[in-house]
Amino acid sequence: MTVSTEFSSKYFSLISLAEGVWAALSIPGTGSWSNAGIIDMGDQTIIFDAFATPTAAQDLRIAAEKLTGRQATIVLNSHYHLDHVSGNQVFQDVPIMSTKLTREQIAIQQPRLIEIFKNNPEYLDQVKAELEQEESYQKRQELEDLLGEYSMILKDTERFKLTLPTITFEDTITLNGARMYAEFTTYGGGHTCSDSFLYLPKEQVIFLADLMHIGYHADFRQGNVDQWINILERVKKLKIKTIVSGHGGIGTAEELDKMIDYLNTLKQISVDWVQHEGTIENIDEIDIPKRYASYGAPSIFHYNIKSLLEKGI
Repeated sequence: MTVSTEFSSKYFSLISLAEGVWAALSIPGTGSWSNAGIIDMGDQTIIFDAFATPTAAQDLRIAAEKLTGRQATIVLNSHYHLDHVSGNQVFQDVPIMSTKLTREQIAIQQPRLIEIFKNNPEYLDQVKAELEQEESYQKRQELEDLLGEYSMILKDTERFKLTLPTITFEDTITLNGARMYAEFTTYGGGHTCSDSFLYLPKEQVIFLADLMHIGYHADFRQGNVDQWINILERVKKLKIKTIVSGHGGIGTAEELDKMIDYLNTLKQISVDWVQHEGTIENIDEIDIPKRYASYGAPSIFHYNIKSLLEKGI
């Protein structure tokens, strides 16, 4: 893996993973808000996920054209969350693909969320106020990053245009190119109701989107922990050298076990809390385990515990 010097962006860093394969790692607080990918198939160019804002996505499109010598030919949406699909409009002249469920949720959720941001500009003041009071380094960093992401989303609200996937698939679709082939696959929902990933069998590279977080707390409030674990257990059966996370860095196959351990650990913490007569109201008393203490987005930890307790674990 090497840092690509062929294109520079203030929204993401380009990492070369194999010939014709790049990870676009989000620079926190800039409006990208999640990781993406660029794959040169030899005669086609795949974009995996499209960032949180059109501004960041425009740089992604330009980067793909400079790296591959052609315009993007297809965009893949891993799931419906705003930070992965709000850049779709930059690619509205090319096919966009997702599962049927993901398409349905983008249609419902994206306009609603954009309206919330548009009608509540005071979010920025709220985050600034919290930042002034916060003493924890990790939480301060989280708030600073959120302030940057929210600022960019608010800046782009007037130009947002709902751009839905034009092609939907079930299970797996193989994308064939002159140089390589790729498999766009869903095993169902774990992080959301429907999560897809991109696997390059020959290169043994996998873009797992938010099914994988490396160095960040993973949010499962809108998902199902047990299904998520099952998905990752199935992914483990693939030959993998390199994993690109949805948030955080790049890792190897061992990150799958770490992610599974994270999910199981939070489940067990929730079970223990109930057994010791803990309540939702006092979950802030639960300490984040030391091995996750340095993870980004620490507020997600307690949101996750609350979600598990509300769902009855």
